[in-house]
Amino acid sequence: MADALVGLADITAIFSSRKELLLRGDPLIPLMGKAGEIESRLAPMGYRTEIVSMEPALVVRLRSPEVTRGNRFPWLNVLLFLATCISTILAGAFWEGVSIFGHPNPIFHDPLAVFTAGLPFSLSLMAILLFHEFGHYVAARIHRVEVTFPYFVPAPNIIGTFGAFIKSKSAFMDRRQLLDVAAAGPLAGLVVAIIVLIVGISQSRIMPIPADSAVMLFGNSLLHTMITILVRGSIPEGYGLMLNSVAFAGWVGLLVTMFNLLPIGQLDGGHIMYALFGKAQKNLAYLAMLGLLVLSYWWSGWALWLFLTILMRPVHPPTLLDEIPLGGGRRWLGYSSIAAFILCFMPVPMSYVG
Repeated sequence: MADALVGLADITAIFSSRKELLLRGDPLIPLMGKAGEIESRLAPMGYRTEIVSMEPALVVRLRSPEVTRGNRFPWLNVLLFLATCISTILAGAFWEGVSIFGHPNPIFHDPLAVFTAGLPFSLSLMAILLFHEFGHYVAARIHRVEVTFPYFVPAPNIIGTFGAFIKSKSAFMDRRQLLDVAAAGPLAGLVVAIIVLIVGISQSRIMPIPADSAVMLFGNSLLHTMITILVRGSIPEGYGLMLNSVAFAGWVGLLVTMFNLLPIGQLDGGHIMYALFGKAQKNLAYLAMLGLLVLSYWWSGWALWLFLTILMRPVHPPTLLDEIPLGGGRRWLGYSSIAAFILCFMPVPMSYVG
C-alpha cells in the first residue's frame, strides 16, 4: 500500500480499524494540486479514498465500499441501557429504604413500590451518564470521528452500574479533535450533575449524626460544599445532610467526573492533558499515579484505580497530526476541564464513623 505513493510521500504510520485505514506520510514533494494523482494511485486497491490533509503531513482515509452502507440497529446498546435502567432503579429503591432483599421480597410482591422508590435515582443518574456519553458522541460526529453508541454497564453495586463508555473506531487526526471530543463528555455530564445535586440537596434532610452507630460519610468536594452552602446554608456542628437518592445521584455524578478527568492514559483527562501539553502528559500521568498510591492509604478504592490505570496504559499515544497547533481559544476548554477536576476532587470519597 505504501508503494502506491512512492515518490509522493514517505508513509510513516498506518492506523487500521474494522471500518477504515488511515495513512500518514511525510511529503517528499509539494503535494498541492496532486490530489487527483494520489486518488488514482490508490483507486486500484478498491477503497473509497478521502484526502484528509496534505500539509503539514499527508493523511489519507481509505474505506471499503461495504462500510458505507447503513449501520445495523444497535440492539446490544439498547439492551444494556434497559438493563442498567433496571439495576439503577433497584439501587435507588435501596437508597430510599426499600429492602429489596427483604422477606417477602418486594421485587416480586410489590414491584410498583420498588419502581416508584427507585425511579428518581435512576432517572437522575442515567441523565448524567447519558449527557456525558452523548457529549462525546456528538462532538465525535461533528469532527467525523467514528464512534459507537454508548455501552451502559449494569452492576450489582450500590449505584447499579459501572458507568458507560463509547468506543472510537478511528484515529484522532489532531489535538484539536482530541480535546473537543474528550472535554465534551465530562463537562456536559457535570452540568446535569450540578442541576441534579441542587434539586436533591434542597429536598434532603439535616439530621443529628448518631454517636452510637456506624454511619457512611460521603466525601465533600469543593463544588459539593459550595452547592450545599448555597442551597441549605451552613450545617450545624454535630449534624449532617442526609442525602436523598436524587442528591446521591448528583454526588455520584461529581465522583464520575473526577475519575474521568484523571490525567491518565485513555481516560478523558488523559486525552485532555495530551491535547494541552503533548508528550508532557506522560509526566503528569506518572505524577497522578504516585498521588493515587499515597491517597490509597486513606481510601482503599484509590488502589483499585491505580491498578486500572496501569492496565489502561498511562501514556497517551500521539495523534496523526500532532504538529497542528491547538490554538489559544481551545486551551480555555482544556483549562475549564482542569478546573472541573479540582472542583470535583474528593481525597476520601467514602468513609465510616462510629
